[in-house]
Amino acid sequence: MRESYLYKSDNLEIEFEVNDWAERSLISLLTKSRDTVVMTVINLGQELPQSDFLPLTVDYEEKFYAAGKIFGSRFIRRETKPTITSILNARLIDRSIRPAFPLNFRYQTHIVNTVLSYNPEANPALLALLGTSFALEYLKIPWNGPIAGFKIEDTDKEIFVSGTKNKVNMIEFEGKEIKEKEIIEDIKIAFAEIQKIINFIEESTKKQTRKIEIKQENYKTAEELLAKFLKEKNIDLKKLLFGQEEGDKNWSNIFGLLAQEDFGENAPYVLNVLNKKFKQIFQQTVLEEKTRPDGRKLDDIRPISAQIDVLPRVHGSAIFKRGLTHILSTVTFAAPGEELVLKEIEYEGTKHFMHQYNFPPYSTGEIGSSKGPSRREIGHGELAEKALRSLIPLQEEFPYTIRVVSEVLSSNGSTSMGSVCASSLALMAAGVPIKKHIAGISIGIAYQDDENYELLTDIQGPEDFFGGMDFKVAGTKDGVTAIQLDVKIEGLNFEQIEKALTKAREARLKIIDYMETIIKEPRKEVSPFAPKVEAIKIDPLKIGLVIGTGGKTINEIIVATNTKIDIHPDGLIYISGENHNNVALAKNWIKIIGDSLQIGEIVKGKVIKILPFGAILELAPQKTALLHISEIADKKIESIENEIKIGEELNVSVKQISDDGRIYVSLKDARRTR
Repeated sequence: MRESYLYKSDNLEIEFEVNDWAERSLISLLTKSRDTVVMTVINLGQELPQSDFLPLTVDYEEKFYAAGKIFGSRFIRRETKPTITSILNARLIDRSIRPAFPLNFRYQTHIVNTVLSYNPEANPALLALLGTSFALEYLKIPWNGPIAGFKIEDTDKEIFVSGTKNKVNMIEFEGKEIKEKEIIEDIKIAFAEIQKIINFIEESTKKQTRKIEIKQENYKTAEELLAKFLKEKNIDLKKLLFGQEEGDKNWSNIFGLLAQEDFGENAPYVLNVLNKKFKQIFQQTVLEEKTRPDGRKLDDIRPISAQIDVLPRVHGSAIFKRGLTHILSTVTFAAPGEELVLKEIEYEGTKHFMHQYNFPPYSTGEIGSSKGPSRREIGHGELAEKALRSLIPLQEEFPYTIRVVSEVLSSNGSTSMGSVCASSLALMAAGVPIKKHIAGISIGIAYQDDENYELLTDIQGPEDFFGGMDFKVAGTKDGVTAIQLDVKIEGLNFEQIEKALTKAREARLKIIDYMETIIKEPRKEVSPFAPKVEAIKIDPLKIGLVIGTGGKTINEIIVATNTKIDIHPDGLIYISGENHNNVALAKNWIKIIGDSLQIGEIVKGKVIKILPFGAILELAPQKTALLHISEIADKKIESIENEIKIGEELNVSVKQISDDGRIYVSLKDARRTR
């Protein structure tokens, strides 16, 4: 069996092939473009009529062979746990299709996208998303699809948009301080392409017949049981939800009370009804009374506070609080050679800046143990990393590997955006030369229809649970650096997106104004507990001299100075160590070997001999320089011993390098340059 459908536009050429490769699945589909091939399979499990959520699992699997690579550790040459990219792509697909399923679709659904062949010219994540949509529509699974996506990227930004025929329902964006107006224009361009793809999917699958029907659920008994319970307990749901306090300690207690009641087989349905009633109350009250569960106005930001240097030995730290959302961010420096090594089919290389996010159970007052980062934690960590990344200096400018970790200490909405704020403060406190602060905020929505809705700035718990979206926006005062949009409604139109971006910008500016009162610019020096790192550049042809036969010379330098040395093919060399004097010694040593000392350069030397006409300084083992008596001071010197001592370390300026390699230095010139 083989059916082929070819989509062509000015921007894309994609073939969808339904075949029998995975014949025991509901569908086996290959999505192909420019030698990139993604296989999509879908399987349904049993119906869970009592479930109060969509039992959907989306997997995205990268096979190393797809890119002609053999990766994995030396002892396990195979794929093991999912890569970061595969997790993010799985989340992207999930977030795009989940809003399109009706609330009463409760079949266990497993969608697996496997990258079988990879060409960098065709984005496998886009093919996986389109293949998923095509497969769902081909099977005529009950949903409000098809959906489609489109990606736009240039040197300053990257945006992935997905949506239905009428609305945008997912945005993933990273950019270098891009203006909101430009983002809107890109979304419109992407949405126009999305419509072409959706029309093609509909036309290609229109002859297929529906094989799965959704049972009509009858909640009448559950509604009666809940009403009786509320009356007997004298519980007013609106008063619980709109109790003028932040958090969920009031309204969430009712779920515990319900669990103690004997509703028999109707118990899950009663919980579903309660969720629906809370959502109706939330939406109606916000729209009619223009108030929020914690009493704030629609545009109000929760109280903010922050502090830096909260941990004494780490290289940088800050705690940022927005209401009950509390984030601790720390910064750790390491040598350039301590970069994160990535080996994925879409990217093979290193990262010198990392942001990681942890969400322990205690952050929501729950009991549990941490078992490694979840998909959500990885996704939130990467979102904050995107927000910060464009402001992080190049390693040539700031020669460190940088790891930032955000610990969620207390959670009540928008922890990823709180992590952006805390991390920005910690980076400045650590001395990372970011030019300005980055802050983030989340915008929610209470939605009835396109004419009757309200946007909510800085959403918290119940506004996330019962609201219609989580529109996260991060950036500086000058532009947006990251966006992540998730919706629970069908999606947003352009006007709603524009309004949300405007509200996010207004809130972001207020937050940054406050952050600047804590620390306005990066510290000039890194922590004394951070390793000392120096970067030098030598002639690439001299690298062999620095390394020596069999590595003899470089190993001698490393052992003698107790430093770590990383040599790049272009002649860039990083030297790092805990002792600053040792780093300076290693730097001098390498420069002398590589003949890269410059006239006027300041170097450190140790006085090892005093002669009538000057002193001999050791710049590196077996590498000396002459400090002539006339170069010690601007005055006449009667006795050299009165000016300098044996064993003293001096900062001197390189005065001359003779043709035979002898080095002459000046102490008085070095003192003038201070």
